[in-house]
Amino acid sequence: MADADKLIALYTQAGERLIQLIRSLETGSYTQQRKERLLKQIDEILAELTDGSAQSMSELLAEAYKAGSREASDSMLAQGMAENQVNTVLEPIIHQQAVQAIMDDAFFRILEATDNMSQDAKHRVEEVVRTATERMLTEGIRRREATKEAVAKMTDQGIRGIVAKNGARIPADKYMNGVVQYNLRKAHVTGAENTIVQNGLDLVYVNYVGITCEYCAKYQGRVYSISGKDSRFPKLEIRPPYHAHCVHSISAWIEEYQTTDEIERMIAVSNRPFTDNRIEANIRRYNEIQLEKSRKNETRKQWMRYKAVLPNDTPDLRTFASMKARGATAYKDLQELYRKANVINKKTELPKNSGLIKQYGENVIRIRKQVLGKGLVWNEGKLDDHLVKRKKRKHIPEDWTTSDYESKIKEIVSNLDSEVYRYSKPEFKQDTFVFGDGELWIVMVEEDGTMTTSFPFKSEQKYRNYLNVDDGYNYMGTVKEVREFEG
Repeated sequence: MADADKLIALYTQAGERLIQLIRSLETGSYTQQRKERLLKQIDEILAELTDGSAQSMSELLAEAYKAGSREASDSMLAQGMAENQVNTVLEPIIHQQAVQAIMDDAFFRILEATDNMSQDAKHRVEEVVRTATERMLTEGIRRREATKEAVAKMTDQGIRGIVAKNGARIPADKYMNGVVQYNLRKAHVTGAENTIVQNGLDLVYVNYVGITCEYCAKYQGRVYSISGKDSRFPKLEIRPPYHAHCVHSISAWIEEYQTTDEIERMIAVSNRPFTDNRIEANIRRYNEIQLEKSRKNETRKQWMRYKAVLPNDTPDLRTFASMKARGATAYKDLQELYRKANVINKKTELPKNSGLIKQYGENVIRIRKQVLGKGLVWNEGKLDDHLVKRKKRKHIPEDWTTSDYESKIKEIVSNLDSEVYRYSKPEFKQDTFVFGDGELWIVMVEEDGTMTTSFPFKSEQKYRNYLNVDDGYNYMGTVKEVREFEG
């Protein structure tokens, strides 16, 4: 395992240890002393994580900086500079200060992540005790059953590392993966740039990568002037890395070793508009790679849900992903076991997701206004097809007309107590928003306002399982809670 992977693994392991601490609440009794002991254990795990990750990060950054410096020196030699002309000595003050500046920022991210992990883990401990006790008192459920259900609910996601601007909860190991990759690349680029400047050079080349994102495409494959004094080339104002997993870097571009044609070509290429100029084939391939990454991320989220409900039956992530990809019988058996074991959430146990409401609430409000104002929009012939299908499956009375069917749909969408879900998968071109009555009926409308379907389930359990178990569904809140966002 590479050293960077080992650093990220520290966060994966710490997250798993914290989840296990929360699961330990399933056995034994609740006491203030036990809770304080758990909270202390959380602090100890994260203190160990902070120390270990800071030490590893410091060592990795120093190595990345040196690697960038070496590559810059090698590029000078490769272009024709004599070995005795290349200054490869790392000036202590300049280079140490450069590495320390990057480390300061990285250490802040480490503290930010561990602080969020601490808050999240401690909140989950408190929440398990609170919700289990509440259900024991109000619903008469046995302590063991109430605790098991509360623990399952509190361990169905990885420990949070950060909350993004859009409200998304990013697991600690995933967040730190981005932090590590970004800062290592930054150290590499900084080492290269400082070595180039140290050798009295001003022009640098940002490497060209065929399969890249639309942002990197604007800046790659150009020569820049570090100082901005060479007006033939743009000034190096935005340096790689351009984002967390960026693979771009810089190297020396020595004009005296270039042909006249190459100099003219590079001047022209470097002064092209700063726009995305990727060819269609590369865009298509990049999107395919991102789709595959999204699928892997969805598999990880699904694994976390299964692990929370079936900790002893769910294998490790690698085995789970393999079973799912092959459509193995063991995976299908696990799916069925999960469906049967999944807790049926009560309405009161579904907290609104402020992040999703903030990001997608406007879509829900717009769709609702369209349905209740202008009416339902169906693809040609679909309304009649759905009416026939619902009658055939005995979802609606035989004497219902299209008007009756649409009235039922509008009733659900208009009800302020109806539940709202976002249904999304990587392969979908657009999101689907689901309005549910909380018991049987759901209404599914695509992001552009086109009706998908509407039907009732045979029981509330099937309703809950469909919305809370199947991949891709995320609860947002009630219609009332989403509307409050508008105000």
